[in-house]
Amino acid sequence: MANTRARNIRILVGLLLSVTIILAVLGAASSRLRTVQSDARRVGLPIPVQTIPATVHSMQQLIGASGTIEPSMPITLTAKVVSRVVKVPADVGSIVWPGTLLAELDPRLYKANMQSAQIKYDNAKKQLARLQALAKMNFASPAEIEDAEAAEAAAYQSVVQSEIDLSNTRVLSPVPGVLLERLTNPGETTEIDQQLIKVGVLDPVYMNAAVTEDRIAYVYLGMNADVETDAFVGETFHGTVAKIDSTVDQTTRTFAVYVRLANHELRLKKGVTGYVRLESTRMAVAVPNTAIMNPQGDRPTVFVVDRHRRAHVREVQTGLIANGFTEILSGVQEGEEVVVVGQFDLRDSDRVRANRFAPWNNS
Repeated sequence: MANTRARNIRILVGLLLSVTIILAVLGAASSRLRTVQSDARRVGLPIPVQTIPATVHSMQQLIGASGTIEPSMPITLTAKVVSRVVKVPADVGSIVWPGTLLAELDPRLYKANMQSAQIKYDNAKKQLARLQALAKMNFASPAEIEDAEAAEAAAYQSVVQSEIDLSNTRVLSPVPGVLLERLTNPGETTEIDQQLIKVGVLDPVYMNAAVTEDRIAYVYLGMNADVETDAFVGETFHGTVAKIDSTVDQTTRTFAVYVRLANHELRLKKGVTGYVRLESTRMAVAVPNTAIMNPQGDRPTVFVVDRHRRAHVREVQTGLIANGFTEILSGVQEGEEVVVVGQFDLRDSDRVRANRFAPWNNS
């Protein structure tokens, strides 16, 4: 009796172990069918993948470029009077301030002209005053008074013009900057509007930065920029994008981007090299980077899952890449599901099953 009971227990235990093993095997097989793409494809089940909807993100990207400080604009100073050049005291490359003497012309003729004009004006004033006194005694006609007033006004204008001509014998810098070119020398005689001196404005200055053509679309006028220079290590200068060249350099495949920087003390000199950082930020539809297939190729693609749970390959145009996400410029709309894990062994129109907990191996 006892032997029979023991035998029954052993049989029961064996059956339980067998059932457990069978269930474990079936569970493992089911798990593989739910998680291993090759197994699911072999038996005709939906392919396990992981999906996520395309959503709107704040996309930020730092754009870096090396550059060189240069004057923000050139100013050409011309002769306003005809005279002999006496001296040109500033050398090319010299820092100049407003009022710095750049060229001096012989002033003697214009001093004499001013003295003569002043004498004529004084006489015209006296003549007008005399006639006005006579008019009160009815000894001068209104016409005579009118002529005297016109003569006095003309004489005054001659004084003003002679003062302007004399001041124009001293060519002064109108801006803080650097002397770029000397276009005249002592001993030469000037002509009206002849170019004499070229000055580059150094407040503000431009950092001329070379931005690669694949990033130029994200740069815009007024964009904030930080600039670090080799001359002032550890110091950051803040500016804004003031100008963007419209043509690409055929050799370097870069565009010139000009960052305007305040330079009140003229510390930033022409030719100083440095590095520009531009931060581009915008709201855009984006997907995880892992969803993009052939991201560096001419035709990046993603798999989009439709409402019938079928995956379709779709070409996309990508933009900014930041914080693990890629901006989608075209090809995928907000809310569409894209495959982020398991897409590389998918085929177009495959039935899929989203599974966020699989180990994602394809063995």
